[in-house]
Amino acid sequence: MQFLSKTVLKKFIKKEISSVGFDESYVQNAIKKHIFLSIKIFDVTPSQATIIKQTALSCDCDCAVNRGVIDCSVSFSDCILSGTIAQIERVAKKLCNQPFSLSKLSENLLEQLENEANYFPKTKIMGILNLTPNSFSDGGEFVEIDKAINHAIDMIEAGADVIDIGAQSTKPRADLVSVVYEIEKVVPIVTALKTAYPHIEISVDTMTLGCAKASIDAGADIINDVSFLSNPEFAVLCANNNKKLVIMHSRGDSYTMDEQTYYTSLVDEIYEEIYNKTIVAQEQGLNKKNIIIDVGFGFAKTIEQNFELLRRINEFKSMGYPILGGVSRKRFLQDVINTKEPKDADIQTTLATSWFIQNEVEYIRVHDVHLAMQAKKFNDRLINLI
Repeated sequence: MQFLSKTVLKKFIKKEISSVGFDESYVQNAIKKHIFLSIKIFDVTPSQATIIKQTALSCDCDCAVNRGVIDCSVSFSDCILSGTIAQIERVAKKLCNQPFSLSKLSENLLEQLENEANYFPKTKIMGILNLTPNSFSDGGEFVEIDKAINHAIDMIEAGADVIDIGAQSTKPRADLVSVVYEIEKVVPIVTALKTAYPHIEISVDTMTLGCAKASIDAGADIINDVSFLSNPEFAVLCANNNKKLVIMHSRGDSYTMDEQTYYTSLVDEIYEEIYNKTIVAQEQGLNKKNIIIDVGFGFAKTIEQNFELLRRINEFKSMGYPILGGVSRKRFLQDVINTKEPKDADIQTTLATSWFIQNEVEYIRVHDVHLAMQAKKFNDRLINLI
């Protein structure tokens, strides 16, 4: 007798389980037994690592640890815990009763697993509206208010879910504009768009608290903080007004960020730095559901580091926050086709947009909404999960 078999991709497992005639009332539980995960746990002691590993083995999982754990020749070890969602869930529940603060790890794992089993976000396209004369991509095109509003309307009619408005250039070595200039440029646009299109989310890209406050008073829904929460008052402001806050990773400023690209472990360090900032935001009263994270493509990252972040964007979902992907026309995409003209990289931007959609990134920030919507419509047909 000949048998035929094939691999089922994780994103299609729910549909495939249903297709074999499985009991529909139990499909959601069945998913946990059919999705395999590997979770990295950082900086545990040898005693903690030993308990985690033994607990994992007792639940038919595995756990990779530093070889020095067995004889305590290392002070700390990272762990890679691997198994199905159901198996790791059993590990987490057993760890709840273990010593050395492992009950806190139990809570962390259970939260991650809940996110993993119910993660089917709708991607939102965020159209970029630059009101600065020296933006790296389209500086000066939309400085006048009528041109800016018309461009925003074009993006909304093309399908944008969010408009991200900014009057401060963040390109390398860009000088800061005054807060007064920012407010004079941004607030009238926010007011006009929220009046005409109340269903569209308005985001304001700023590093100044004064502009953020004025924008919220005018109706902005999201503050896109590209200073990496250098001022915790941004979180207080958003908390007090029940607004969303984008926490974007960066190092240094526009003059120094290109000199701060040294990372021992790129993804792990950026992950930890963002995580720490989300804790600061919550300590300031911001609800977790109002936090969006952005790995900061192009900010204190080399070309190859940007590509590594793009490849591994999925790993940042473990924090449990919506992700914003912003790579539109950036230098590392220009490098693919050896150009210094940002608009020449629109095709590469669209390919990256497609990659983000396939990796279920919630917000994708783009200059060309028309191309982004083509990518979204294609992927909606391609994936067609729900």
